[in-house]
Parts: sequence; structure tokens; C-alpha cells
Amino acid sequence: MDEQTLDTPTPPSAAPAALGAFGRSVLGEWRHSLVVLEGVQPGRRIDIGDRPLVIGRRTAADLVLPELQVSALHCRVRVEAGRPALKVTDLNSTNGSYINGQRVAGNAYLAPGGTLAIGQHLFRHDFLSPERLVRAAYEDAERELTVAAWLPAPLTKGPVRTDCCYRPAEPPRGAGVAVLPLAGDRLAFVVIDVNGPAEHVARHAARVLQELREVADSPGPAALLQQLHDRWRLGAHVGLFFTAWAGVLDPATRVLQHASAGHHAALLRMPDGEMLRLESLNPPVGLLPGTVFTQEACTVPPGSRLHLFNKGVFDFPDRSGRPLTLDDFEALLACLPPSGGHAPQQTFARVRCMAASPLLADDFLLMQAEFTG
Repeated sequence: MDEQTLDTPTPPSAAPAALGAFGRSVLGEWRHSLVVLEGVQPGRRIDIGDRPLVIGRRTAADLVLPELQVSALHCRVRVEAGRPALKVTDLNSTNGSYINGQRVAGNAYLAPGGTLAIGQHLFRHDFLSPERLVRAAYEDAERELTVAAWLPAPLTKGPVRTDCCYRPAEPPRGAGVAVLPLAGDRLAFVVIDVNGPAEHVARHAARVLQELREVADSPGPAALLQQLHDRWRLGAHVGLFFTAWAGVLDPATRVLQHASAGHHAALLRMPDGEMLRLESLNPPVGLLPGTVFTQEACTVPPGSRLHLFNKGVFDFPDRSGRPLTLDDFEALLACLPPSGGHAPQQTFARVRCMAASPLLADDFLLMQAEFTG
């Protein structure tokens, strides 16, 4: 049997039959697309028009999936006039093409809402009206513009090791953190907390983190905050401003320069257990025109641990109803093992055990940096 029917029931939102004919809506033609659910670039939308889409590992394919489980020319996907399902043809691939978990033998049909698996990639078939397609494109952009998408990958080698725990509130409140490589093997650490209209703060935080990756090389944290301040003015961003803490470490000298902008102190635990509060007095970024930021400096010996976090880590009532403070969080950190063996995720669990409510009123964002070398 050369052709399979592996259609799943067509969701009402994807079926244009009520409009009189497949492929038409009140605004124009319905459009087919494959959305990446798993694999490279999750959330990416690939439009499928009149021309068949060939998927494979070779550059000759229309959609290249660079993985060994994908054959050179793996399968072909095409639109058939008057039919909401896509026709999938497996091109004698080694590892097969799968529709809704079933291997395709020759040809099969992929209904709207169904999935197509190729190697380690999983796609969903969307068949959308123009108005719904516009909304889907907006939703795709919103998903890409999230704080989580811009959080730094952990550093696991070298003189500095980092780890991070991020748990957003519902909806997210706009906390973010970045680790930036600078000239001379220096590293910059930045934590931000956006203030303003609730519907905008998370998107604003994501944009700030994106901008951080594009700022010019900075001689120090005060200059870095100055660059952000010059780019993000209160009046230009619907009443949004943000607090920030920035530090720049020179591994050669072990000097950590730091500056805070309306943000609470970062905490540096020394090898002997002493806790230092690192802060400087500056207004929030984007709040006051003409601000000139100042900075401080300290030395970080091997075995030191830096904690960067937003206010949501400690600013909530405990089980007795008492509002917790930075002092309480500092005391908790002081009781942790002196080096290694304790991840930010474990700190999150400890902190939430203290909270009166299991629900997060604010984002929980904690990054720790271990200075090992």
C-alpha cells in the first residue's frame, strides 16, 4: 500500500469549510506552515506554499536539518489543492518520517494540528486563516521575546563558574541577568529588575538583556550602566525604568569593580564565611536625565562566591506573616556550605519553605558565581 491516511481530527479553529471552500477566508487564502516544537530554533515557523518543501541534511534540501539521524534528502512535504492536510512523502530515509508517532510508508497525510517527527526534530502542522496567521506571528514573536530566552548559559570551566535559578511569577515581573565577556578576558555580571506597567515589564526586561549583548566593550560597570541609561529613557518606554547591579571582574588581578543603580546590594561570601554587601549609591537606570554613575571595587580571593538576585528573592512575608528582608536572605546564604555543592535551585527550595504562600508574588532570580582560580 503506497499511501497512508494518518489524519487526526481537524480542529474547528483550523477548518475553513464553513467559509464555503478549503483554502479561502474572508481576507484571502489560508496558509500552511510547520512550527518547530523540538530541535533547532523551537518556535520557528516555516511557511509552505505551492512549491514542495524538501527536508534533509544536505544543503540541496529546502529545509536543512544538520543531524546524523536525518538523511541527505529525507522527506518531501507539499500542499494539495482543496485538502487541509499536507502530503508527506518519505524519500527512502534511513530512520524514517513519523506522523503522530506512526512511521510513513511511501505517502501519508498530515492533518492540521498533527505532528511530523524527523530525527530529533518535531514539527506541528498549522493551517491558518490570514487573520489567525497574523496573530500567530505576533505570538511567535512574543515567545521569542521572553526573559528565559536571554538568560545566560552556565559557565562550567575556567576561573569563574556560574549557575542560575529563574522562576517567573504569573505573569512575569521583569527580572533578568546577564554574563558578558569583555576584552582582556574580563567578565561582566549584570542583574536587572524592571519597574512600570505590569503588562510591559517582562518584554522590557527581555529587550534590555538583548541590548546588553550588543553594548560596546565597557571599561567598567559604571560605564556599562551609563550605556544602558543613554539607551533606555523613561519617557521613551511607556513609563518603564529599571534597577540594576553590574560588576566587572578582571581574573588577572582578581579585582571586581561594581556599581548599583537603585538596586539592592549583591552579596559576596568570602572564603572565611564573611559576607560583604557590594553596592553604590546611584538612581535607577533611565529615571533621571543627566545621571553620572559611580562605582566601587573589591578583591575576590579564590573560594569566594558572588550572589546576584532580584528583590523577589527575599521581599515577601514568611509563614508567621513577618515581612522578610535582605538581612534574612543574607543570613540564609551565610549558613550554606563554604564552597561548591549547593546550587541556586536548592536555595530556591529553602526560600520557598519560608514563604507564607506557595505562589510567587514576584519573579525569583538568583545567580551565583564561584571564583575558583
